[in-house]
Amino acid sequence: MPRLVFLGKFRPLAPPGLDRVEPPSTVTTLNDLKLWVGGEAPALGAALADMPCKLAVNQQIVHDLSRHFHPDDEIAFMPPMSGG
Repeated sequence: MPRLVFLGKFRPLAPPGLDRVEPPSTVTTLNDLKLWVGGEAPALGAALADMPCKLAVNQQIVHDLSRHFHPDDEIAFMPPMSGG
């Protein structure tokens, strides 16, 4: 099962255990996963819909959310960052 990581503003919105859940077999792409996560955690889903979100697979930013993921992947959800 993929390991899900929620960073920044997304972390407190992710319920305990969401980082290690098995998505349904119909969830095959990163976009599917993003939508599924939003359905599992409505507050997180609202935040994912309200602000730009980048995804990283195995610590590499992914721009094509139609990409398929693998069961051993680490997938990070990252909100916009700012700072100095």
